[in-house]
Amino acid sequence: MDWRAAPLPSRYSWGMTASKQAVLAGAAAALNHPNQPWEVVVQGDSIVAHWRWMDATFFSPAEVNDAVKQYTFAVTLSDHGTWKEHDTTEEKSSGVSFSGGKLSFGSSTKKFSGHTTQKSFSLGVGRDNQTGQVGVVGNKFDTSAVKNPIRNYLTANGWKKAGLFG
Repeated sequence: MDWRAAPLPSRYSWGMTASKQAVLAGAAAALNHPNQPWEVVVQGDSIVAHWRWMDATFFSPAEVNDAVKQYTFAVTLSDHGTWKEHDTTEEKSSGVSFSGGKLSFGSSTKKFSGHTTQKSFSLGVGRDNQTGQVGVVGNKFDTSAVKNPIRNYLTANGWKKAGLFG
C-alpha cells in the first residue's frame, strides 16, 4: 500500500480546526504556568487573561502613593473557527502629599477598553503589595507577553483571527 494514500492518524490535524469546546476546555491547562504573572480563565465562549502587573505603595520624602494597574486580554471564539480580541486596561492611584506646608489627598482612575499594544517599565522605592517586598520596586509590562501565547495556542489548534468585519 502506498503511504501517501493512507489516512493520517488523528494526531496529525493539519488544516483541521479543533472544536470550540475542545479549545476552551484546554485553554487554562495549556496557557497557565507557575512562573508567569498572568492567569487565564474561560468565561463562556471567551479565553480571558488577567494580569495585575502593578500593585505597589511608593514612598518619597513628601508623598506616599498607592498604584494598581491591571490588564485584561480577551479572545472570543466564534462558531466558525475564528476569534476576536479585546483589551482592557485599568489604573487606579491614590496618595497623600505634603508640599508648601499643605497636606493634600488625591485619587484617580483611568480605564481603557478596545485594542492596545503597550510596553512599560517603572521603578521606585516602596512596597510591592503582591509580594510584600520592601525597597526598590520594579514593574514591567508588555501586552505581547500575554497576547502571543494565546494567539499561538489558537493558531496551533487551527483557529484564525477574525478580520475587521468577521
